[in-house]
Amino acid sequence: MRVTLCIGGSVLAPSGLDVEFTKKLAGIVRRLVQEGHEVSIVVGGGAPARMYIEAGQRLLFPSVKLDEFGIAVTRLNAKFLALALGDICEREPLETIEEAFFVLASGKVPLMGGTTPGQTTDAVAAMLASSLGSELLIFVTDVDGIYDKDPKHHPDARKIREMKTVDLLNLFGKTKISPGINVVIDPVAAKLIHLHKLKCIVIGKEEIDNLPSILSGGPHAGTTILPGE
Repeated sequence: MRVTLCIGGSVLAPSGLDVEFTKKLAGIVRRLVQEGHEVSIVVGGGAPARMYIEAGQRLLFPSVKLDEFGIAVTRLNAKFLALALGDICEREPLETIEEAFFVLASGKVPLMGGTTPGQTTDAVAAMLASSLGSELLIFVTDVDGIYDKDPKHHPDARKIREMKTVDLLNLFGKTKISPGINVVIDPVAAKLIHLHKLKCIVIGKEEIDNLPSILSGGPHAGTTILPGE
């Protein structure tokens, strides 16, 4: 299966880099490649990116410069993961989706962070999945699926086990974009997912070990997003 993984910064670098999670993720990705899956990965910035963005906001830096700080951190996180993955990917994160075509064709794993200001890694993952023709886009986050409201602030929040892309758009499409935005799926990505009819799964970091089973059609505890109205 051709699959794109969007690894949230909240799981790779919740405060600093989570070395154990990175090690586990690298092992799982290597297993997927050995099993014949074509994997591409986009990595978020997490707390280190927000640290720079919040500091820049206090100094009244323009938004485009705040975005550039975030992009730089996502690429540093991606480089860290690249070294953990070893020879199945390039040592340096890719900067354009066009490069990803050549890397995937060479049998390696395309690995990216952010690309351009005003665009989150969620959106990059959606564009990468669409451009490469991925059969599945998987978001790995610090929340175990999509809820009808933020479960971190609402104890009565209800997990949505299955939804359509239009439901995703209705839920997140009006969220305001800002540097360092921290939502399960940002509004630009939600629009791209609906527009390009991408099948997605949102799972928590605890389910990372289940990825081989999930790609084989096995169950998961997260949210499935299916194309449609």
